[in-house]
Amino acid sequence: MKLKVFLLLALLLFVAGCTSYELKLEMLPLLRGINMGNALEAPREGEWGVVIKDEYFKIIKNAGFSHVRIPIRWSAHADLNPPYTIEKSFFDRVDHVVNEALRNNLFVVINIHHYEEIMQYPEKHKNRFLALWKQIAEHYKDYPNTLIFELLNEPCMNLTSDLWNKYLAEAIKVIRVSNPDRFIVVGPVNWNSVYALRDLRLPKDEKNIIVTFHYYNPFYFTHQGAEWVQPSPPVGVKWWGREDEKAEIDRELDMAVEWSIRNGKVPLYMGEFGAYSKADMDSRVRWTSYVARSAEKRGIAWAYWEFCAGFGAFDPIKNEWRIPLLKALIPETKL
Repeated sequence: MKLKVFLLLALLLFVAGCTSYELKLEMLPLLRGINMGNALEAPREGEWGVVIKDEYFKIIKNAGFSHVRIPIRWSAHADLNPPYTIEKSFFDRVDHVVNEALRNNLFVVINIHHYEEIMQYPEKHKNRFLALWKQIAEHYKDYPNTLIFELLNEPCMNLTSDLWNKYLAEAIKVIRVSNPDRFIVVGPVNWNSVYALRDLRLPKDEKNIIVTFHYYNPFYFTHQGAEWVQPSPPVGVKWWGREDEKAEIDRELDMAVEWSIRNGKVPLYMGEFGAYSKADMDSRVRWTSYVARSAEKRGIAWAYWEFCAGFGAFDPIKNEWRIPLLKALIPETKL
């Protein structure tokens, strides 16, 4: 276990010093990950078509990934009134999933995902948000440091930068009472936009912080035909990998690196990126490969969105990887 913690520390120190050259991937256990999307962040697991199976973690590890990000809708399983108690049965389910991932030697990122109420009524839900983290932090305080906390997925809407900067500082203080050394992931507002990094303020006395952003640009390509987007971008857009297309990705990833350097070389984590299945596979593969390699060259760890749903790299019906997408993510995979 001490070795895992050492490797994670080595990763973060190495990534913080990398800006323009390709990484030695075998040294970086957190570098490449995948999201267990549409499962525990649904109102109830299974409602969005995905139930996490134990064997998924061995499949992910064997493919060459080194971590999983597990989105979790805690807010759907906690009381609305103080002390905002989280259901024991839900904790039990999350425990099982986290333990299976750790058993397969994967690093694990757990977050608060789809807390939609705090986006609409942030001041009303601030105390509940902090109470959720107090419970989560105390529950997992004895877990290895290969378990990482992410404060809140994609703060947006009425949760402005001014409010979020205050809330995140308070949430970190709450976590530090029981988890003084655990790594914590924090992202900016506007759905974790790279453009909102400039407004993110981190506590000055904090060391074990990783900063996340999500990357789905160009949106009209990555979300074409997405039913949850109104209006939905039209289907048929291709991503060819032209120099101008690549230059736009380079420019936006460089923005993140430049922000990191200005802020003491905070480690960066692209916690979500992916292209929806209604785009053609060749375009998805080209885009995914370019974004992943471009992030790695800049020392940015990443997690693909996602494992086996609408963006999925794995086909849960055939129980097999979509090999072109897998190789776009893990070129040297042995599958």
